[in-house]
Amino acid sequence: MTSGPDYPAETPEDGPARGPSGPSPDADPNAPHQPLPYRVRARLRGAGRWLRVHARHALVVGVVTAVAGALATVGADQLPKLFEEPPPGCPGAGCDGKSPKDSGCAYDAATWEPKEGNPVRIHLRYSKSCGAVWGRIVNGEPGDMVTLRVSGGAARSASIDYRHDKYTTMATVGPTFRVRLCAVPMTGPRRTVTWVKYCFEATEHVPWE
Repeated sequence: MTSGPDYPAETPEDGPARGPSGPSPDADPNAPHQPLPYRVRARLRGAGRWLRVHARHALVVGVVTAVAGALATVGADQLPKLFEEPPPGCPGAGCDGKSPKDSGCAYDAATWEPKEGNPVRIHLRYSKSCGAVWGRIVNGEPGDMVTLRVSGGAARSASIDYRHDKYTTMATVGPTFRVRLCAVPMTGPRRTVTWVKYCFEATEHVPWE
C-alpha cells in the first residue's frame, strides 16, 4: 500500500498485533488461571520433599568429606599434637628456666639482699606475678658464681663472664617456699679480693625491697 494524502502509512505501533501470535480480541485478561490437576500437584509436592531431604544429606556428606580431606593433609605423626595440652605460659609454670629479663618478670620483682657476711652482694629476686625466684651476684669477679636451690624444686646457677654481675635463670615456686642462695668464688692467682663460699636461706617472709 502506498502512502499519500488519502492513505496514511501503517506502522507496527498503529494498532494491536495481528496474526496467530497476538491475543484473541475476545480474551479476558483478568480471568483466573485454571488450577493444576490434583495428581500433578501431589507429584510436585512429593518431588519437593525429596529434594529437601536429599539436599540436607548432600550437605552433611560434603562437610564430612571436607574435614576428612583436611585431616588427610596432616601427617600421622602430627595428629596426636592436635589433642595435646598447650605448653604452660609465663607468667606461670612456663617461666621455669627462662630469663627473668626477657620474660618481663624482672620489672615487678622484689629483692632480698643479706646485709651481713655478703662481700660480693648476692641477691635473691622474687616475682610474685610470675611465681619464680632467681639469684644475682652484683660485686664479683669473672668466674665467681651465684647458685640457688628451691627446697623440693629446681636448682639454678650462673657465673660471671666479664665485669662484676650475673643473674641465673628462673626457678618456679609456690605461694610458700624455701630457697638456699650461695656465692662461690673463682679460685686462681688473678683474684683481687679473697673470700670463701657462703650461703643464705630465705623464704617468702624475708624483708623484700
